[in-house]
Amino acid sequence: MLTDWAGAIAWFEQALSGMAAPWLIAVALALTTLLLEDLAIAAGVALAAQGAIAWGLSLAAVGGGIAAGDLGLYALGVAATRVPWLERRTLRGRGDWARDKLVQELAAAVLLARIIPGLRLVTYTAAGFLRVPLLPFCAWVLLAVSLWTAGLYGLSAAVGQALVSQLGVAPTLAVAAPILVIAAAFPLLRFARERLRRSQTLQGQTP
Repeated sequence: MLTDWAGAIAWFEQALSGMAAPWLIAVALALTTLLLEDLAIAAGVALAAQGAIAWGLSLAAVGGGIAAGDLGLYALGVAATRVPWLERRTLRGRGDWARDKLVQELAAAVLLARIIPGLRLVTYTAAGFLRVPLLPFCAWVLLAVSLWTAGLYGLSAAVGQALVSQLGVAPTLAVAAPILVIAAAFPLLRFARERLRRSQTLQGQTP
């Protein structure tokens, strides 16, 4: 069993380092999105920049993995409806109102959840729990993922090219750097906002 796991981990590392066949790299990138989207995007653009995988295949693998994860959250919400006590405690007769409201604002809800960290889990799971129609939900998820992933790939390519030409940064690192910076910025901003909120609360309590 340990040998199997060691072999799987070795294969995964080999794929993400660009030492495997392109289709294996694509599978590894798609699986990585289920763990860390930012890491998968950074790895995808870096591997494409070094020629280990075509840009189109890299984009499709990462985008497909992200979309699969989003639809998995919807499925998780649907599965939660099979727990009677959870449905009673959560909805309490307001299910129809909440569902209608989410359906009316579905486009905005899906697009905002894709952009704002922490909102996707709640929104997409709630969509499944409230049984929002699957086809419109899938359509908006695919659009949101396509715009988000293509935008980040384009940003990485543009900024990476500038870093290479102006600073002489290695191409692989240059294209991955913007994604890594964005990934680090969101938690830092959230931490700073929380610290500021706590500071203001303490100042308000000081006589």
